[in-house]
Amino acid sequence: MIYLYADGASRGNPGAASYGAVIYDSQMNVLAELGENLGIRTNNYAEYQGVIAGLRYIQEENLGPAVTIRMDSKLVIEQLSGRWKVKHPEMRELVLEASKLLRGLDAALEWIPRELNSHADALGNKALDEGDFSTVSDSKIELAAIQPKSIRAPRQLSEPTTVVVVRHGHTKMTEGNLISGSNGEDPSLSDLGFEEAKAASAAISELLERFGLSAPIKIYHSPQLRTTQTAAEIAKHLKLEPISDIRIREIGFGDWEGVSMIELENNESQDVTSWRGSLSAKPPGGESVQDLEARVCSALDEIIIDNSGSSVVLVTHMMPARAVARRALKSDPETNWALQFSPASVSVYRFFGNGLSETFAINSVSHLPRH
Repeated sequence: MIYLYADGASRGNPGAASYGAVIYDSQMNVLAELGENLGIRTNNYAEYQGVIAGLRYIQEENLGPAVTIRMDSKLVIEQLSGRWKVKHPEMRELVLEASKLLRGLDAALEWIPRELNSHADALGNKALDEGDFSTVSDSKIELAAIQPKSIRAPRQLSEPTTVVVVRHGHTKMTEGNLISGSNGEDPSLSDLGFEEAKAASAAISELLERFGLSAPIKIYHSPQLRTTQTAAEIAKHLKLEPISDIRIREIGFGDWEGVSMIELENNESQDVTSWRGSLSAKPPGGESVQDLEARVCSALDEIIIDNSGSSVVLVTHMMPARAVARRALKSDPETNWALQFSPASVSVYRFFGNGLSETFAINSVSHLPRH
């Protein structure tokens, strides 16, 4: 029998957080001590991190299968035993990861009073005060608690950020097939667009739950009116305050704003021909795809880092949605023309820092009314 004692600490809850884990053999000799500083997190988050780190070590060292897990967290013990429901959406992925590790073990889960978990508690405080440590040199405690869904994917060090991308709903210009970027008129959502924005709000929660991903904690949006209005509907549904970021506005079409493509092709065919399929060409007074991708990816990088371990929503436009998709897929520039994003469509990606990414949905539209 192997014994795992784990605990989490959070000074502020949420506040500066860490976990401690200690593993004993059947004679209660210490086999390993683990601790990691987790940044600003809740106590429950830290407790789950501790049990995941301990279970990973046990599996990597083939110490099982008989394991007894002891914690002073009634919540973690009861949830992992399946007796309590996981109500907090941010905990679901951690519960799923811990449950996945438990499947390969003959594990018993026991709640113990806090005073009997003092060793793990002390290790958690040591990690908080002194930083990450391990008494075993080859320990993998630096791995992220949440790992890619594919077991064949490389193991990751960064906690993932789930990014839900929503294109704004219809406007009168969308409905009229007129070019609408960020240099010209700033149209409002049409009646159809408002209906679509409400439908997208509910679809976000349904998709994330279907994929086993956590609920959003923030909503970022382009400051243009149509995206601001779409974000407001989503924020109302999710009970969050929208955050405006000018870097995820639509590409600027310059002098072509408000004009139909048919009209442009008839009157400015040479400029249109040189612009099509180019990343560097710009409409007169407008912006290139290279310029757009630089600013959108700058915003995306910050959002990924600032929201590690959480989910966020980006309410944006066609071309920024393509830029995010290209980043997630690590695809060729031709992706800019290959992917279509319908008004009020929902796409879901997960980024492990600037490295691996996962794509769960692109241009999901089943929630939208037919028209």
